[in-house]
Amino acid sequence: MKKNMLSAVAVAVAIAASVPAQADMLLGGTVGADAWMSSAEINDTVDGGDKTIPSFYASFEHFIPLIPNARIAYANVEADAVAFKQTDFTLYYEILDNDLVAVDVGVSLIKFGDGEYNAQGHIQTFDDEWQPAVYGNVEVGIPMTPLTVFAEGNVGSFDDTSTLDAKAGMKFTIPLVAADLNLRGGYRVMDYDFDAINNPAGSKVKLDGFFAGVEVDF
Repeated sequence: MKKNMLSAVAVAVAIAASVPAQADMLLGGTVGADAWMSSAEINDTVDGGDKTIPSFYASFEHFIPLIPNARIAYANVEADAVAFKQTDFTLYYEILDNDLVAVDVGVSLIKFGDGEYNAQGHIQTFDDEWQPAVYGNVEVGIPMTPLTVFAEGNVGSFDDTSTLDAKAGMKFTIPLVAADLNLRGGYRVMDYDFDAINNPAGSKVKLDGFFAGVEVDF
């Protein structure tokens, strides 16, 4: 009887110890925030001003093969000549995920809202605009270091509107008890041509610059 009880206790302890690891394998995600030191340019010629833009994102990943993972990102774009709020709703699949390389591929629906555009004195506002895009994310770890190189972005063209929002950089991972803390930095580019902006001076918006941020990967 005692042997059976000891065996049962040992099995229970082993199961309890394995639950956190299994839960981490079955469910996960990220939460992060960036500060983007951007410079704006209108129609390839007009200086749109410099601004530090905050952006936030979160993702949720699970173990069900046929159901995509989900991601949401938000940026409050504001410069002297252009301003709008951008929200990305993304569904994606993990094509590859190991200790060295990770690849995600999916689709995004991007919402542009509360827009104001000023090109050479021609001021125009536009309400909510929705655009589809293809999403991709690639991460490559540098062996024997806590460093990872990454590239991520959305690119699309629909209804005479073209969109490109891409970032590339490096992250430094600090392991914690129940998650990883990632310190990130790199370069981001937004290059848009909005059909919703019917402006005689043009409708091109480009912002680019370095960013730095922090991310929790659980």
